[in-house]
Amino acid sequence: MEELGSDGWRYRGTISPRTLPSLRRHLVSWLRRRAGDEVGRQADDVVLACWEAMANVLGHAYHGRPGLIDVRARIDQDVLIVTVADQGRWESVAERADGGRGLRLIQALVDGLDLRSTDGGTVITLTWPFPARRSA
Repeated sequence: MEELGSDGWRYRGTISPRTLPSLRRHLVSWLRRRAGDEVGRQADDVVLACWEAMANVLGHAYHGRPGLIDVRARIDQDVLIVTVADQGRWESVAERADGGRGLRLIQALVDGLDLRSTDGGTVITLTWPFPARRSA
């Protein structure tokens, strides 16, 4: 894990069933240190969306086997940006047994989502206003 100044965090390394919970804990810790109580319930949305994105990398890009992941979180002009990148190969939503339910969950939890897949891997970028200012 790597702190990138006061406004950033990064993990670049192996994702596996064993390392996934640790990634979540480190992301939560960074988010709480950065925002304290300001983020409130939004922290739960951020962590759940990021957990789902990282779990999708493990399950879909690497089919449950260890693989490389690059997770970055940063604050840029009052926007929290989390990027999750892999070097695996995903099946299309039509090919997958889950039909993309994880992606729909992520979409419900974020304010912005950008998903790009190439032969070299997939990058998903998630964004939220920071600190949380979601309207009801």
